[in-house]
Amino acid sequence: NIFCTTATPHLGVSQHTYLPIPRLAETIIGTGMGATGRDLFRLNADAMNDGAAAKVNAAAAKTVKRLTSFRMLQGNNANIDVENEDESDCVIRNMCLDEEFLVPLRNFRQRIAYANAYGTDFQVPCQTAAFLNDNSGVCHFLIGGRCLTNDGGLGENVDEGAERKRSSDEEGDIEEGAVPPFVVAVLRTDQQSQTQSPARKLSGQNVASDDLLQMSQSLDALGWTKVFVDMRDSIPVPGLRKPSWMCTNSLDDLIKQREGINDDSEGEGSDEAKNKSRGTNSSRLLTSQDLSRSTAAGDSLNVPLGHTVMVANSKSEAYKQMNFQGRPVMDKLAHDIVLSLDE
Repeated sequence: NIFCTTATPHLGVSQHTYLPIPRLAETIIGTGMGATGRDLFRLNADAMNDGAAAKVNAAAAKTVKRLTSFRMLQGNNANIDVENEDESDCVIRNMCLDEEFLVPLRNFRQRIAYANAYGTDFQVPCQTAAFLNDNSGVCHFLIGGRCLTNDGGLGENVDEGAERKRSSDEEGDIEEGAVPPFVVAVLRTDQQSQTQSPARKLSGQNVASDDLLQMSQSLDALGWTKVFVDMRDSIPVPGLRKPSWMCTNSLDDLIKQREGINDDSEGEGSDEAKNKSRGTNSSRLLTSQDLSRSTAAGDSLNVPLGHTVMVANSKSEAYKQMNFQGRPVMDKLAHDIVLSLDE
């Protein structure tokens, strides 16, 4: 009935690491992590490509794997044959593009993806968690945001920092239909019979980037509800405010701009024009490209612990104490799922 993911690397982690690293470094790290690492870094895709760089990376992966397996043989005296593993398939790519995997996903009545915005997730950055792409023009319709009032308009003089710092006591008293302060925005993509075109014509794009674009658009075509969560004030280590010259437009800023596009208009009738502009379909459409760029970083530098905080990881007492502020996020998710089941 409902398919839901929380901070899940839908596109893998190749080109989606917290800090950008070259493909050769991805190859060494991914191979050292074993089968899971090879899948997440999409190393099998290199074996399928004909480019010189891909061949070098594939050769490096094979060398590291042989060294790793040799160490395992010495340590365990086990007869492990890593050469017989099937390297012809890129699991992450197949799960995004093959009908074998897409048909079951399409059969769910609703698909929901939670993603950490503003650079707080070391393991699963926002782009892969919400399968966004800088070259994708797939439209996302804004259905809720913390800088919007309950009637869908902008609150007056809304400040991003103040908005997300409402006390946790208020979180339990949120009116039905309102968005809690830790949710930056909720957006929805429509189900499509075919994937949409890129935002712009691409030239000289490498095969890996082209794959990521296809994967992003293929998943978006299923129709999703995407929830962008801001964990900056829930992370146990305080962040540092960025100087203004380092700040780029955040998703909060983008929503304010789109909703209040005529805020600077003057003369008679300007208030009426502003009201008409707010909440219109055109102002509430954001592309995958818009979201990818506006969720990449916020107005502060934070220790990227948002991954475990968002899911309120409680596998030990220490984790429970460190991540307890993520409980309202999981409470909201559970609440939304129950409401959807009642529909």
